[in-house]
Amino acid sequence: MDFAAWTRTLFDRGLRVVPPSHPVPVRLWALPPVGGLLHFRCHGTTVDLERYAEDDVLFADPAGHCDCGCGQHLPAPQAPPRLVLRAGAVAVDGARYDGAAEHGWRGYEAGLLSVDAAAELFERLLAELAPGAGTSAGSPAAWTSAPVRAGGHRPLTVGHPV
Repeated sequence: MDFAAWTRTLFDRGLRVVPPSHPVPVRLWALPPVGGLLHFRCHGTTVDLERYAEDDVLFADPAGHCDCGCGQHLPAPQAPPRLVLRAGAVAVDGARYDGAAEHGWRGYEAGLLSVDAAAELFERLLAELAPGAGTSAGSPAAWTSAPVRAGGHRPLTVGHPV
């Protein structure tokens, strides 16, 4: 499976994958239909999945820069909005796979994971994360039936880049 196929599968389950997600090393930002943000990353000897609250998730319109050197910011209407986190945002909860403890990884093995291996770990961590415990956010199983609104997840707001 390649990264695009995986993200389409996640979309079909109700998780909207957004930039700056990328396949090497695997880093995924996803908006569940219940709100908030999931951040999955493979780095060093660990794989982490963190959930951020809805209030910490913002979108920003990227600004262009004037080429004359004056430093003036110009609108960049051709660029899509970027996902950002509010300054000082802290994950509501998270789950971690420790490759050093489980497989003896010593340095950067998590960054070398294939998309298939990362997808398996994502599912494992998603099951451990149990988002919405004690809230109305719901469980990952409920996400597969909740549609993502067309045209975006939230209104655009300005915040700090991720």
